[in-house]
Amino acid sequence: MKILLADDDEISRKIIASFLARFGYESLVVQNGAEAWEILQTPAAPPLAICDWMMPRMTGPEVCARLRAIKQPVRTYVILLSSRNTKLDIVKGLDAGADDYIVKPCDLTELQARLRVALRSLKYEEQLRKTIAEYDALIRRHTMLGEMAGHQVAAQPASTVTVASAPAAVAPPAPAPDLGALLCEAIREIGLGQAQLDSNPEPAGPADFSVVLPAYVKRDAEWVDLRLDITRGGAHALCRTVLRRPANSEHELLGVLAEAVHLLLGARSLARAKQALGLVPVLPPVAARSDALPKPAAAPAQRFALKLADLTIHAAKFATPAVVKHKSLPQLQVGDLVVDAARASGEAEHVLLSAGEIITPHRLGMLAELPAAQAQSLTIATVEAPEASRAYLRLDA
Repeated sequence: MKILLADDDEISRKIIASFLARFGYESLVVQNGAEAWEILQTPAAPPLAICDWMMPRMTGPEVCARLRAIKQPVRTYVILLSSRNTKLDIVKGLDAGADDYIVKPCDLTELQARLRVALRSLKYEEQLRKTIAEYDALIRRHTMLGEMAGHQVAAQPASTVTVASAPAAVAPPAPAPDLGALLCEAIREIGLGQAQLDSNPEPAGPADFSVVLPAYVKRDAEWVDLRLDITRGGAHALCRTVLRRPANSEHELLGVLAEAVHLLLGARSLARAKQALGLVPVLPPVAARSDALPKPAAAPAQRFALKLADLTIHAAKFATPAVVKHKSLPQLQVGDLVVDAARASGEAEHVLLSAGEIITPHRLGMLAELPAAQAQSLTIATVEAPEASRAYLRLDA
């Protein structure tokens, strides 16, 4: 972790910088308040600063006051150093915006303890920012889904055929569902129109946008990546169909593409197939510019095209054998997909891990805070994401 050290006293700078290096911190050393302010107002500013009170060109409290007057992406934690030790001086320093105050000469053991406090605070703020971002993304998704669902055309009632039962006969195994035909029916059901299926399409030209839906198929013991490619013009046409208006930005356009796939998964026509296959999709689908996604590592197991009036969606299914592994919480790794919901012991209604959840570093950190007894008592059915699929899954989140 990088720490800004601002002090005009050379001996004090060397002692503190040496102490920080001994405990694994990287020091960025400056000699006056103006230099500290110039660094701290940049987006790449260190998250923690140790500032002396009396410095040339700008004092420590002045640096604090200026920092608190601007909007920082990450709020800098400031420890103020000063030989002033009266209660009034301490109050003035904290009121200027400092988070902590240490009286000179600095006791290094005390400084180490104050740094631990600062790190706990910074870690908490980081987790809070991630949680807020997740809630914001969730709100945007639900808002968009509501707008899209509100414009859906009512589905035509499916015709029903009654088949006389034959008690003595044994039902033959169900054939593998035709993925392309099922998607065509789901597209009609959610109101996008009647799509024509081309099971042997010509090679697609360059696409502008792609949506990738990773999933585990229990019946076939396969990890599947379904990739849908579309041109920019086709994406805008799709947006006008589902929202009844143009997209306000490329970000919204990508959101519409991802949520359209999410709506397809919820279509009634896919429900029986999902149950028969034991499909465990990784949600939400990943939508991005096509050139930002990695190229597939192998040829697709199936290719087809879905043609609507104003657009064509090229689809490719990539399949990799996958083995279910049963793990305890400490055995979970980044990239594991939870196959079956895991519930906290003794709490049938409390789902700790949902089916379709992908394990990220952030999620591992949250799970590490659970009591050890609870962590050891849980068994989670998982499959590991293939190497070729990991880049789709945003595992740095």
